[in-house]
Amino acid sequence: MADSRVDLVETLRGRVLRGLQAATLHVGDRLPSARDLAQEFGVDHRLVLAAYKTLVSEGLVELRPRGGIYVAAQPAGADGVPPLPESWFAEVLAQGLTREIPGPEVHEWLRRCTETLRLRALVVASTTDQGYGLCRELRDDFGLEAEAVLADELRQMAEPPLALRRAELIVTTEAHGAWVRPLGVALRKATTVIEVRPDLVGGEWALLLRRPVYAVVATPEFGEMLRDFFKDVPGVENLRTLVVGVDDLGAIPEDAPTYVTQRARARLGDIPIRGRILPAARTIATDSARAIFEFIVRANVEALRTRG
Repeated sequence: MADSRVDLVETLRGRVLRGLQAATLHVGDRLPSARDLAQEFGVDHRLVLAAYKTLVSEGLVELRPRGGIYVAAQPAGADGVPPLPESWFAEVLAQGLTREIPGPEVHEWLRRCTETLRLRALVVASTTDQGYGLCRELRDDFGLEAEAVLADELRQMAEPPLALRRAELIVTTEAHGAWVRPLGVALRKATTVIEVRPDLVGGEWALLLRRPVYAVVATPEFGEMLRDFFKDVPGVENLRTLVVGVDDLGAIPEDAPTYVTQRARARLGDIPIRGRILPAARTIATDSARAIFEFIVRANVEALRTRG
């Protein structure tokens, strides 16, 4: 039950924060009721209500007696800083004390556990769009140097490429996990097979697809991957994929929500794109992110002990 509540809190928190960032939610908007979400997630409505109350304590939502649940958080400012979880920060510092780490030293130990080594990752991806996107996440969210290689190309290589030989971590998706894991073992490389955030389907994209949404991609294959991923979401017929260099990007209406992949943006350079550009979404699920951070911390701690 405790694990289910934690999962619900993370899912609902992410929906609110990303909805604010993507402008699909605004301060004062009414959120789904606890009973509606209980039906969606297949859990007791009291569990959903408890999760909502956690978000109330974080200042993200407001529970109005007999009036429903509403967005209370302000969106990120011009500097990109989201609503800060003060209670969570305080809890981290308090937990540090139980491990004999004074509050003022916590940030320094976190820095050492993530920045002592400059770690490299190789992404094994199905398409260039997917590879570029995962590399961006690994760089921005985890501080890893990341390069990508297409799975089909890697399987045809007689020798491991330089990027693979240099990497400390191999990251791939479930589509390639069955053969990439043994490859990592053979090369003595840590390997993480990531899962995609399941709430992408039922979260902000479920709201976005109530109206036409445009996805600008670099390859037709990634456009097909998007359609397949959202195939069970009501409104998937509103997903319009446009391939750079093939389709007319001028067809995008000025106010239409528009998602642009990292690879597509790189190909376009400074060429402006019409529409309301959506922020890049995090796709790596929480458990997969935890596995990556565990690798990063373990590698850095080992380095600290060796140098010590």
